[in-house]
Amino acid sequence: MHHRFSRRAVLLSMGGAALSASMPVRHAFAQMDAEPWAFLTDDEARWLAAIADIFIPEDDHPSASQAGVVDYIDMQLATGYGQGQGLYLQGPFPEGTPEQGWQLPVTPAELIRNGIAAAREETDLATLPDTDRLTWVEAFSKREDPIGDAPAQTFFGELLSLTKEGYFADPIYLGNHDYAGWRMVGFPGAHAYFTERVGDNAPTKQPPMGIAHGQLGHRAPRPISQEG
Repeated sequence: MHHRFSRRAVLLSMGGAALSASMPVRHAFAQMDAEPWAFLTDDEARWLAAIADIFIPEDDHPSASQAGVVDYIDMQLATGYGQGQGLYLQGPFPEGTPEQGWQLPVTPAELIRNGIAAAREETDLATLPDTDRLTWVEAFSKREDPIGDAPAQTFFGELLSLTKEGYFADPIYLGNHDYAGWRMVGFPGAHAYFTERVGDNAPTKQPPMGIAHGQLGHRAPRPISQEG
């Protein structure tokens, strides 16, 4: 059994020298601090935060981990998507084409877990300086040989897709904290009367509204660091 700390303990320990020298980094869902991850181990959460923040770094808007992307991925891997609901996993498993969909003998959750374990055996991304992380991710994005038992590009593609989903999904799914992704692109969210302006094809300055807007309180961000 994996020893688990609270989300707060894990994310407070992430970040490295580059982050500790700057202002505290924010993370969403502080009211979940006392709960363990639904699927991830602490080391997996740190690794995912490290690569997600390369995909979507902090600038004028929060980084991926600051917007709760790790929480989103954790919940996805613990539920239907991650557990392979609706996927045919009985074989045979020939090499397919992208148009043929999932062609692996493992669930998405197993792919992510096994891929992270194999990647950490080579290099623990969470312990690298930011510039070295970027170099590693750029090289990995072009990698052709497998990562563990999985095709590297399939693993990388899933990570990138999950990060984008977590940054732009409705906050009810635990990502996009404080509408970070929607504010970035000027998306209004679930305003019922906004359909008349869909054709404008222009960002809106109106505050975004999620599906559960006003029903769930915003959770205060929390610091993240990067140490095992």
